[in-house]
Amino acid sequence: MKKSAGYRVFYIFNIIFFALVSLSVIIPFANVLCLSLEPNYIAIETGVLHLIPRNITLEAYKYVLRDNLFTRAFLNSVVITAAGAIGGVIVTAMLGYSLTFENVKGHKIVSFLVLFTMMFNGGIIPTYILVKKLGLLDTLWSLFIPVLISGYNVILMRSFFQSIPVSLAESAFLDGASEVSVFFRIIVPLSKPIFATITLFYAVSRWNDFFNGIMFITTLSKKPLQVLLREILLQASADADSGPDTVYIGVNVKMAIVFITIIPTMLFYPFLQKYFTKGIMLGAVKG
Repeated sequence: MKKSAGYRVFYIFNIIFFALVSLSVIIPFANVLCLSLEPNYIAIETGVLHLIPRNITLEAYKYVLRDNLFTRAFLNSVVITAAGAIGGVIVTAMLGYSLTFENVKGHKIVSFLVLFTMMFNGGIIPTYILVKKLGLLDTLWSLFIPVLISGYNVILMRSFFQSIPVSLAESAFLDGASEVSVFFRIIVPLSKPIFATITLFYAVSRWNDFFNGIMFITTLSKKPLQVLLREILLQASADADSGPDTVYIGVNVKMAIVFITIIPTMLFYPFLQKYFTKGIMLGAVKG
């Protein structure tokens, strides 16, 4: 079929627009990587865009990986991300599956409470008091237990479960299967796209979270990577007023920390990308 002139103009405009959007992401990323691979006397140049390293060195990465504090913060973030993602997916799946049965007593009340959390929350001070009363202050538990479940993800999971033919579960019930057997043997194997999507949501959210770490964690060895990164980057604004005994962290080291921080997220996406769009579309259609 012959394409109209309007379609060709729109197609060209689309290519140009998304090429510019891609460049707006790629250029800062390349700049950070390039700065991390250069010696500090080159990386410290201001007003210069670094896209190709003039002198490649791995000293910044060696410095970062030798730092026990950074290694500990990295491991803390891995534990928080893994526990938050796995625990969040399990709880979200169980609640989302239970909400698919509208004849269950209290279904409307629970559904309303889930929707209510999407519009309102207790606020910072009540959350802090709750965490303190539970005895979770200054523990890694405080960084994923209070945010273990999201109302939006519950609705998404419920909508996906509702798209699965009811006849499959009814056939299993006729064969004597219990609710638990139906959930783990039928529903879960058919729900890989939504499980991958929700896992990605929770993992990225826990990995990038720094506010809860600032609010709940005081011990240096328990701080997650994002909090440590924030403190290191904020040091740049204080360098001018620093005394002679202050340890200066070069620009290349700071950029190396930034790059190492985003590596896990970059590794997550390729493996879950094939499920991501399918999970979002199927989970959103029926809700």
